[in-house]
Amino acid sequence: MWPTPVQSGKKVAFVTDWGAFLGVKNGMFTCSVKGETKWSVSPVELDALVLEVNCSISSEAVKLANEHGVDLVFMDKGDPVARVVGAKYGGSPRIWVAQLKSVRRSGELAWSFVRGKLRNQATTLRYYGRKYGGKAEEALNGLERAMEAEVTTREKAMQVEAAAAKLYWSAVKELIPRELRFPGRRFKIKAEDPFNVALNLGYGFLRMRTWRAVVVAGLLPYVGFLHKYRPGRPSLVFDLMEEFRSPFVDRPLIALARENWEKISERKELYRVFTESVDGGEVLRQARRLANAIVDGEQYKPFVSK
Repeated sequence: MWPTPVQSGKKVAFVTDWGAFLGVKNGMFTCSVKGETKWSVSPVELDALVLEVNCSISSEAVKLANEHGVDLVFMDKGDPVARVVGAKYGGSPRIWVAQLKSVRRSGELAWSFVRGKLRNQATTLRYYGRKYGGKAEEALNGLERAMEAEVTTREKAMQVEAAAAKLYWSAVKELIPRELRFPGRRFKIKAEDPFNVALNLGYGFLRMRTWRAVVVAGLLPYVGFLHKYRPGRPSLVFDLMEEFRSPFVDRPLIALARENWEKISERKELYRVFTESVDGGEVLRQARRLANAIVDGEQYKPFVSK
């Protein structure tokens, strides 16, 4: 894959083709497949290099990355495997230090994630309410009021999010065909109805894309602001996921249920939908925005769907 521009102005280069080789020629990173050069890029243009485990890299490329502070990230089918931080310098340690210091901003950042989530939920209800009808007015009014709340702590942000979720899912329930027997969103009870199962699959797919974005952006996935730290839990991944749940998972599933409710139970069809709807590039750009806001001490602006 060609190097992709990111929020910082530099690029992230992805090496994903089976058997691809990343080497160095004339001071440039060069990606080749079966001896054919696919692209070359100067190290000064890059923030990070992301390689799938089905690819290989020369020690010379590792040395060049170290000299220019380019992070090396290794993935296995989208799941992070390892990150190599150069011995000289690199962008990640600077971000890590800023992220740990930003824990004192937990209330502000937590509310940014939640407020972005509520705004995108309102957009989903407004869109399908106009298209299919339904009783979304009460939920929309509740979401609008929630977004105007004065929130300064993580705990308050979670309380507002939980109350708004009841309104949102009650409105979504009105949009889902009765044949699917959707009882509303199930959080603590194992999902058995087709629509809840599909939602869980979609959120799992989104989680994979978000985890990848967080790692590529140089952030620590286990240090979050909305979700509490717990050993082994990627709290920041769950934080960033919140603003994408409605536009990237809920919205396409509602559309599929309305168009052909029987396909909600077809795994192949669901993965096709998620592959199209979960925009990994947009998630990565948002992760970079978060990293920049943390490093610069600026306000974080969540993703806004249309």
